[in-house]
Amino acid sequence: MYLTRDDIVEALNEMRDFESALNDVYCKRGYNFRKNTGRRNALVSISQERAIANVLRKKFKSVIEDGAPGKPDIFIEDNQTELECKLTSGSKSKSSNVYSLQTDWETLCNKGKLDYLYIIANKEFDSFCVLFFEGLTSDDFFPPASGSRGKSRMNKSKAMKKVTCLFGDYLNHNEKHINKITQDSMISFENHQKKMRDLWEKLSCYSDDDSDKKHKLNKIRDNETSIYRNKLRKFVERREYWEQAPKRYKFIFEKV
Repeated sequence: MYLTRDDIVEALNEMRDFESALNDVYCKRGYNFRKNTGRRNALVSISQERAIANVLRKKFKSVIEDGAPGKPDIFIEDNQTELECKLTSGSKSKSSNVYSLQTDWETLCNKGKLDYLYIIANKEFDSFCVLFFEGLTSDDFFPPASGSRGKSRMNKSKAMKKVTCLFGDYLNHNEKHINKITQDSMISFENHQKKMRDLWEKLSCYSDDDSDKKHKLNKIRDNETSIYRNKLRKFVERREYWEQAPKRYKFIFEKV
């Protein structure tokens, strides 16, 4: 692991200064620099490569930043490591942002394996989530869709197994739902056990002569058992659904 949180904080501050300077230039001419975050990020990405290369130069003797087609964004000669740097703010989908985390498919296939640093920025460029992936391959991405110009999106169900979050955080929606189902099923089990104990105590209070009352209580017990079994079946079905569903993630931003 050759990048740390401190490295990222230093790089983010440098990137923020550059983005702020560009924003000032645009505002003076009446342009809204942050309206189109994709265009903004394309301009700012050069500072990402420079800032990350600079923090790496404090640890390694030779760090090359290039970013030309077919060339790695950053190459650490000391350990022959190639690092791809990506800057994104996602895209709007209804009322929320979607982060596909893309790569150039042909480049990755040719290289076989690459490290990736994805910096996810908000519109104001003051809050970030930074994800470092070590050794991603083409298996960690979906093949390019028609019309995507060779860009393929990350298969998060696979790639997120290799992630280290260096700034901000992320939440796995699948695990969140599975944990909630586990909690609900435990509460349901405890409630069921209590009801069954209460019914058993009532039954033990009646003699054999109270057959009608005992029959009613036994019927209530049977109904309670049937209701609980149906609940348990639904818990199992819901858990299996979220275990098999494609992984969904929420990225949590942190202010610099």
